[in-house]
Amino acid sequence: MQKYTAATLTSYALADTLSVLEGRVELTVGARKQRVESQNYEMNVGTPAGAGYDEEETTPMAGVVVKPWENISLYANYIEGLSPGETAPIGTANAGEMLSPYVSKQKEVGIKGEWNGFGATLAAFEIKRPSSVNDNGRFTRGGEQRNRGLELSLFGEVAEGARLLGGASYTQSKLTKTQDGQYDGNNGIGVPRRQLNLGGEYDIAQVPGLTVTARTIYTSEQYVDQANSLSLPDWWRLDLGARYRFETLGKPVVLRANLDNAFDKNYWGTSTAGYLYLGEGRTLQLSASVDF
Repeated sequence: MQKYTAATLTSYALADTLSVLEGRVELTVGARKQRVESQNYEMNVGTPAGAGYDEEETTPMAGVVVKPWENISLYANYIEGLSPGETAPIGTANAGEMLSPYVSKQKEVGIKGEWNGFGATLAAFEIKRPSSVNDNGRFTRGGEQRNRGLELSLFGEVAEGARLLGGASYTQSKLTKTQDGQYDGNNGIGVPRRQLNLGGEYDIAQVPGLTVTARTIYTSEQYVDQANSLSLPDWWRLDLGARYRFETLGKPVVLRANLDNAFDKNYWGTSTAGYLYLGEGRTLQLSASVDF
């Protein structure tokens, strides 16, 4: 199989935190030096397509945490990120051309609580990022997309030997700048309104070292074009697994078995550029690890 695109992202961060009121208020400020190296390749050939690019950007970041109670934290943060630009799709005058990297801007506020090994976080966020438009048949920069939403995360031990990890999100994605305002207000490509990713694991007391796991994933309907005339139906899948820890010859060993998409659900996914991909069918994975 020939590769279609390759990207290397590098980031260096420098930050400092100021703590006051016995640690109940913490302020963090800093900056990140980010670099994106990207190269596209000719489909089914594997040779480089175009010159690619190597660009970098220095972006700010800031955050504040307030702890009104021992187990409750309120926080807010702002961060900017450098991401690879989109590739002009087939059917445009510059098909295959990589657009320059873009800087997205994210704001987030939330509350986090922890109780005896179990925790939950509820956050509200807004992300603004440049997007692309079709300008007289040529794929180019000039648009903007805004994602706003809520995200709930759960983690930790809910009972002896039982742990949860996952959460749910609701995202409102809007195209705020499109070519001649044609699609302003429409939903963004490849951004589902609702997502659920909730997993759990349980230690089998009768068999020391044995843990069974399960995870369910749900993704709601998502659009594949700016006109919102084409969409993919919602889908869900269930993953099951188990791991067994033991020692042999004084070395810790872990055996793992994972059955992804246990019910062999058929589904499609899409990227923010509108490319479709077929979801992976039922897959069994076996592995073993030894610590020396």
